[in-house]
Amino acid sequence: MNSSFTQKDIINYLEETDQETYHFFIDFEHPYFYPAGSRLTLYADEKRWAIVFEKSGYSTGNNCGEIEFAYFGNCLRNLQNKIPGNSTTSNMKHVILINNTDLEKVDNGEFEGLVANDKDKIKVRDTFLSIEHDTSKYLAIGINPRDYDNPKRLFDFYSTIRYLDEQYPDIFRATDKELRMCLPDDLPKLMQINQWHHKTYAKYKHMTSPTTYEDEEVGTKPSDYETYKMIADVLVSRDTTKWKPTLKPNNDWRNWLKAGHM
Repeated sequence: MNSSFTQKDIINYLEETDQETYHFFIDFEHPYFYPAGSRLTLYADEKRWAIVFEKSGYSTGNNCGEIEFAYFGNCLRNLQNKIPGNSTTSNMKHVILINNTDLEKVDNGEFEGLVANDKDKIKVRDTFLSIEHDTSKYLAIGINPRDYDNPKRLFDFYSTIRYLDEQYPDIFRATDKELRMCLPDDLPKLMQINQWHHKTYAKYKHMTSPTTYEDEEVGTKPSDYETYKMIADVLVSRDTTKWKPTLKPNNDWRNWLKAGHM
């Protein structure tokens, strides 16, 4: 199948940063976000392509459980800031899963961000989920109690969200409508990728004077390893059988333990 875009077009796009006022690449180590689950969704037809990255988790800045999205593609829309008088654009969007009021309802009240032992339910979207308090079940999947300001060995908000995400992944993943909030309604969905190998990458404008700058890149370019070149091949061909990764998946939050820390 022929496409009007190429693998090179997609990779070049992923390695640039000025498509929007605020443009973000896939980030598993943001200092204000503790990730839980993550996923990539691919869309394409002959002329249009898009990649939607989503990660669920706990936002320390907003004090809530949420899904954070980063949108990439040649057909994006609805990127404008919703604040009146603010004309900036961004490829990042958010959907609240657990608002800060509902988190406060389960707070221990003594030490910030810890879930009280006597709280048994928490509202996620429109569903009340049971809160697990058995320490052994958390430890079994690599979740440990916070080691500071925690004399009762309680689990904090982000650990609880990580546990719930693994128990109820469907609730913590984006709906089709949420995924498409910045996409044309008729853009075909090709596939979803739940596991992949990712390397940190960012490109910044380093100011060399008040009026001049140099581009500065940090990490590994998407063009330097197989993941995003293979994804680009899938998008160009619309052939999902081309997704045959050989690198070990590492998008699990356990591989990004710097996340949420300054």
